[in-house]
Amino acid sequence: MLRFIMAAVLALCLPLAVSAQDNFKAGSFWAIQSVDTKPTRFDDYIGDIKGLWRSQMEALKKDGKVLSYMMLTNVNPRDGEPDLWLMVEWASAAAMLDTPWEYYEDLMDEMGEDEDDVEEAARDREELRTLMSDVLAREIMFKDDD
Repeated sequence: MLRFIMAAVLALCLPLAVSAQDNFKAGSFWAIQSVDTKPTRFDDYIGDIKGLWRSQMEALKKDGKVLSYMMLTNVNPRDGEPDLWLMVEWASAAAMLDTPWEYYEDLMDEMGEDEDDVEEAARDREELRTLMSDVLAREIMFKDDD
């Protein structure tokens, strides 16, 4: 019985030991969306997201939920690769995952956006691009050797 208890305690503690971060420290969370724009529609898509998406990101930054955001273009995309990544650096996983839907509804109201119009714009955006993937990544940094 004692062996069973010791094995159970070891099994519970092992993930803690394995997750020890001796060489790195964890940073912020990045939501990365891969986008493939339709032929000749890249500039149209950038013009489209320059409005609502950019405004949303600025509001989220002002509220402290988002630290930064950026767009990266794939200079030489190969077949099957996106030509654009939209990257959002969230202050925390909770800022991204646990923000109630009512917050976003209030944000849209403040921006003068109607939910139906936003949904219609999202459908219209399908003519400009294809969403390829969404990734949630966590930044890590080397720990200094002291």
